[in-house]
Amino acid sequence: MLIEVNERTLIGIKVFEQLGAELRGEIAAKCRAQRYTTHEQVVSQHDQTDDVYFVVSGKVRATLFSESGREVIFQDLKSGDMFGELAAIDAKPRSTSVIAIQETVLATMPGSAFRAVLQSYPTVAVATMQRLSTLVRDHCERIFEFSTLGVKNRIHAELLRLAEENSAEDNQVTISDAPTHEEIAKRISTHREAVTRELKDMERNGLIKWDRTSHIIYDVEKLKRMVDSVVGS
Repeated sequence: MLIEVNERTLIGIKVFEQLGAELRGEIAAKCRAQRYTTHEQVVSQHDQTDDVYFVVSGKVRATLFSESGREVIFQDLKSGDMFGELAAIDAKPRSTSVIAIQETVLATMPGSAFRAVLQSYPTVAVATMQRLSTLVRDHCERIFEFSTLGVKNRIHAELLRLAEENSAEDNQVTISDAPTHEEIAKRISTHREAVTRELKDMERNGLIKWDRTSHIIYDVEKLKRMVDSVVGS
């Protein structure tokens, strides 16, 4: 279902944060918006399309699939985030598949219009470069972890990332909308049973509480020291 796009639609989209209402309105005129249901596919890996998507509400998941069909979760994107800019910039096929994991509204801009926006709105260009820099750094971090860390240590590193994405209070953090054991496993290239075992061990040691209703890390600094001790070794 198509939805009207105006300057208010783009409030909260990170790459447009430095723009006033008038400039957001100019960009909104280049977009269309659509509602996606849970589990509905937005783009497929290897698609030749080049639209850029802005998450107005809801959440989507970018995943990679091996030739054998094994799924690796790349990242979840929520309200304010953007995806699809790589294909718009380099005109190559999509590098991931993206599906809605909640009911989601996406504003969409053709790749040609996005490239024109980058040329005409310097703050958007800078914000896009900053986002791409973050992606490269995240890739480097994960490649290093896959290459050097054992499964247990990769689980600790993933929990630390979750902690850093949420606001800690007195060294304790509650993870909102926490991933399942299987989702954690798909993020770090292991199996669900290994994640379950390690989370139970961490619960027994009093470091976390991880059940159906509560996802709490009680000592973020200790978790960080655990990760740093193996990353730096």
